[in-house]
Amino acid sequence: MRILFTKAYNLREQEIKFVRGIAGIYFIFLDDMEINYPFQTSRLIYIGMSESKQNSLSMRLRGHLTGQSGNFGISNYAKNYKVKFTYYSAEVLKTYGNDNVFDLESFFLTDFLKHHGSYPICNGQAGHQLSDVSKALSASVDWGFFR
Repeated sequence: MRILFTKAYNLREQEIKFVRGIAGIYFIFLDDMEINYPFQTSRLIYIGMSESKQNSLSMRLRGHLTGQSGNFGISNYAKNYKVKFTYYSAEVLKTYGNDNVFDLESFFLTDFLKHHGSYPICNGQAGHQLSDVSKALSASVDWGFFR
């Protein structure tokens, strides 16, 4: 199975409201500028997660937009460039074989590293490590959406 990305939203308050109450994985990217990663370029700058409806995608994205998350790379990009996001809800991703959001984030970060030669520029680290490699998603990611 292949994970495709098809819809993009502006990282602005009016569009962040659309993902209120949703848990899952989100991807923040630049609209018209690419980052030169070691293996290939990409507009993707961050992969993050929301593990619960209480700490939903909208809360996490709002924190990145305002700088309250402490990730000033994302908030500074958002102040100076057009930044967008896309996401997959945990409900949809569990159909790929894993419903642990921490494992899902780790899967996407590791797959990005494998294809691009480093983690997204605003991640800085791998985050949660998969405790059991067999729990990785049985899917491949189409990173071409972010080029």
